[in-house]
Amino acid sequence: MAKLSTWVICAGLLVALVLMVFDSADETSRDPLPADLADAPNLLMATATILQYREDGTLNYRLSARQIRHFDADNVTHLRDASLHLLDSEGKPPWDIEARSGEIRQHLTPGQPAEEVVFLSDQVEMTQENADGSFVRVQTPSIYYYSERQYAETTQNVMIDTDVGRTKASGLQGELQQGLLRLFSSADERVHTIVLRNQFR
Repeated sequence: MAKLSTWVICAGLLVALVLMVFDSADETSRDPLPADLADAPNLLMATATILQYREDGTLNYRLSARQIRHFDADNVTHLRDASLHLLDSEGKPPWDIEARSGEIRQHLTPGQPAEEVVFLSDQVEMTQENADGSFVRVQTPSIYYYSERQYAETTQNVMIDTDVGRTKASGLQGELQQGLLRLFSSADERVHTIVLRNQFR
């Protein structure tokens, strides 16, 4: 009986020791990161490309950047020297947007599912070229692109060059799938268009 009691006590001590070891390991795993790593990205890619596909399997956009950094804590991806190639679901000419910097976030609207938004800034240039040589080129300090709706907007000044002239405005909303650009005026910047002379020949 004494031997049985001794074995029971030893077994109990062994179980307790194992639990203490696992508990200690859990506490160690919860230790904060060193100061030099606290602000480091969870994912870092250089000269990388991200592809987004639609539900039907067709390519929605191709995003390339010299550097891509993703942070899990804020669920945000930072871009450096970004190039965004937008493909139309109906086969219309693609749009290409280039910028020095940008980020990808989830946009939350009450009562609506989360929507991905790409924010591009610093020397933003947005271009669409057609097979017949006609083109649209938009320059602005920054722009938001909502990939699910193929919708772009900015409240910054814009300059739009085409094969027929140049237009300046204080903001833009673009339904890219429909090829519709809405331009806005402000007290400081009215919508102003200059048409090339040869358009009237």
